[in-house]
Amino acid sequence: MRASVIALLAAWAVTSGSVQAQAAPPAAAESPRSDSVAPPASLPVEPGEGQAVALKLADSLVSSFVFHDQAEAYAAMLRKNAAAGRYDSGSRGDVAKLMTEDLLAVHKDGHLHVMVAEPRADGGHAGGGAPGKFPPLIQSAKTIAPGIAYIRFSAFLGTDQEVAAVRKWLAENRDAKTVIFDLRNHHGGGLDEQDAIFSYLYGRKTPLVHMAISKAVYETDGFPLQPGPTLQFASEGDKMVATHSAVPGEDTPLRKAKVYLLVSNKTASAAEHFALALKSTGRATLIGESTAGANHFGGGKPINDHFAVWMPVGRTYDIKSGKDWEGDGIAPDIAVDPKQALVLALEKAGIGSDEAMRLDAEEVPAEPVHADKLRAR
Repeated sequence: MRASVIALLAAWAVTSGSVQAQAAPPAAAESPRSDSVAPPASLPVEPGEGQAVALKLADSLVSSFVFHDQAEAYAAMLRKNAAAGRYDSGSRGDVAKLMTEDLLAVHKDGHLHVMVAEPRADGGHAGGGAPGKFPPLIQSAKTIAPGIAYIRFSAFLGTDQEVAAVRKWLAENRDAKTVIFDLRNHHGGGLDEQDAIFSYLYGRKTPLVHMAISKAVYETDGFPLQPGPTLQFASEGDKMVATHSAVPGEDTPLRKAKVYLLVSNKTASAAEHFALALKSTGRATLIGESTAGANHFGGGKPINDHFAVWMPVGRTYDIKSGKDWEGDGIAPDIAVDPKQALVLALEKAGIGSDEAMRLDAEEVPAEPVHADKLRAR
């Protein structure tokens, strides 16, 4: 697995402790608790703790957040509210939620949020990363109809099992005429699964997107991902810029396969990275609605023993235009109700309407494929 999962959708720990999913844990499950032990989020803040957390977070944002002007605005708000005692009462969960709401009222960001650090079995605290409960990382992977390969993800978490399953599915469908990637309720993650997929879809090394952070953050904390054949770094002014490229693997008919990518406004973070890469290079047709708009990558960072922040430190953007998708999302090539996206993709692959609807009915996503309200907008 790479050094970090760079961009898991941040909504999870902010609202009810579960992002937009309920199911089996992909990484580490929450530590078991006795019924007599109160959940950390329900415990009251200690005297002065809320103020101290706000002030430390203000400093951390100024030193690390992806845009310095926004960081200064966040910090000014936090310092003012801390001085007024806004974070001095309530449960830790209430304070984390209030602080997040205050941050997003200053500037929307699809990832930035304060959370209560969950205790781990080893006695430490989890300051970020995968939520405690999650759907299967790969919900479905099959030949859905003759010549048509289909796979539905929940996240790209780079586990050995998930990457191996992706490679197995690609090898088994190496002769497919059409490939359908279903990312309609995808929470984000890293690059390992993407790199495995791109190695089959591209016949030559192809630059996909740029990823940039400030040199100051790079020199202090490094880049969330390690350099390698698909990720190469260069200095550009006050930024360190990584170019993510597709590196060809085995030559199979998949290089010429028609590719459809199903998206919705719950397609988030690293899934949007994947969508932009395929769209900007003309390698796939996106079907559905505009994606979530959660662009800035980063990771969990402790504030104290009881609180952590998901800190956005960089942005991913289109090589050609220089634009990212923060707040706006990535527009589909074919706009349609995301609930009907698979039916339309199957029809475009040559499947009759009745059969397409029958196949669609057999593929039930683990979560809804549309959200009425998004944090990033």
